[in-house]
Amino acid sequence: MQKKKARNWKSIGSTIAVILAFGIVIFACIYSIIERSNAEQQADDNFSQIEETVTTPRIRLPHPVICSAEDEDNGNVTADTDIQNMAVEYEQPEYYQPHSISELINMNDDCFGWVSIDGTNISYPVMHTPSNPEKYLYTDFYGNYSYSGTPFLDARCSESDDNLIIYGHHMNGGTMFADLCNYQYESYRNAHPNVVLETKNGAAAYRVFSVMKIKSNDYWYNFLNAETERKYDTKIGYALKHSLYDTGITPKYGQQILTLSTCCGSAKDDRIVVLAVKG
Repeated sequence: MQKKKARNWKSIGSTIAVILAFGIVIFACIYSIIERSNAEQQADDNFSQIEETVTTPRIRLPHPVICSAEDEDNGNVTADTDIQNMAVEYEQPEYYQPHSISELINMNDDCFGWVSIDGTNISYPVMHTPSNPEKYLYTDFYGNYSYSGTPFLDARCSESDDNLIIYGHHMNGGTMFADLCNYQYESYRNAHPNVVLETKNGAAAYRVFSVMKIKSNDYWYNFLNAETERKYDTKIGYALKHSLYDTGITPKYGQQILTLSTCCGSAKDDRIVVLAVKG
């Protein structure tokens, strides 16, 4: 009987040890989630402080001159006439919040500009470090470690390229480029059709024309410069073919593309790219 009682106490002790270990693991996980959430919020607060420092009064956003699917004759669009003939969404007045890019560059000369989409959480500086491609993957605007990182332009890009690719994290709290995943739904795109990119050379409006769910090694990421009209049309054809829905917009040779990319999906290499064309 004594041996049996000893075995019972030993069994109970083992059970308690397992429960305690399991509890410690759960506590550590919860603590990690809270810490990461706090860090994410702190990072976004820092960006908000930067934005407050460099913002100027809101101004009306000029409508980009976009070629619709019907403009197949010569690819030319007259703003006053053709925009009036487009969908109702093109007639709605829209505004954006300008930022002092020169002041941002004075704060950090790695800054390329500012990207924003009105009505979303996306309003952030964009960094560019050709000699250190992923410097801002986990670095904040001030050069400190940050799990949220800072959106950055592909190191291979220059401002005059046919396709500007900007990367940003998809944070669980909805910050950084998380809102790009909402573009899976056409209604969201229709409510937020414009992307504004500000650089030291001025601000430009881009119109979302395609949204693709792709992998991190997709063919699209190799598109920087088309070189010829035929190659440009091939790239655009690929984007339209693989778009989640038809926006009715077909970019024409010479119009710059802006690609916003983030993680979106269950697999590590799942990506969503929101493609917009400059007028």
